[in-house]
Amino acid sequence: MRNQAKSLMSLGMGEIAAGIILGWAFFMLGTYWDLGPAGVSGLSFLVFLLMQGGTYWLIRYRSLKKNTVVHQKIIVLFAWFRKINRLLGVVTLIVIVCFFKNSVDLIFGTLLYLFALLEYVNYYEFRLSYGVSGFNVFELRRHGLKRSSLNRLLRSRRGL
Repeated sequence: MRNQAKSLMSLGMGEIAAGIILGWAFFMLGTYWDLGPAGVSGLSFLVFLLMQGGTYWLIRYRSLKKNTVVHQKIIVLFAWFRKINRLLGVVTLIVIVCFFKNSVDLIFGTLLYLFALLEYVNYYEFRLSYGVSGFNVFELRRHGLKRSSLNRLLRSRRGL
């Protein structure tokens, strides 16, 4: 249980730190490159998802440490986030495709959007990281896709 708690804390803090660092790095790059709406919308979507992931892992850490279940209000909040993320994903794609400023903006916006989509799938649909090294194709092929922890939590509480 101690290792699991340590892993949950590490996941939570890592996701939040990644969001903060990406935001800072993007701001610094923006002072050198003329990035526009595509990059900003891709980054915003990604950071929004990273903060949700970090928050989820910290909530799981707290529930493990206190030996309690995740409160129903938190589950409802994440179910709401799931719906909002789908809407934001469509809106972000439209902004990237229709309002990019230049090719650098389009490339950055698209890459950040794709990373955000992977994060969405990893949090809300299927677990994409397997093994110690993270994404491992051999482990994925051997075991197949498994529902993510948050997906299982949302399904168990809603009776799906």
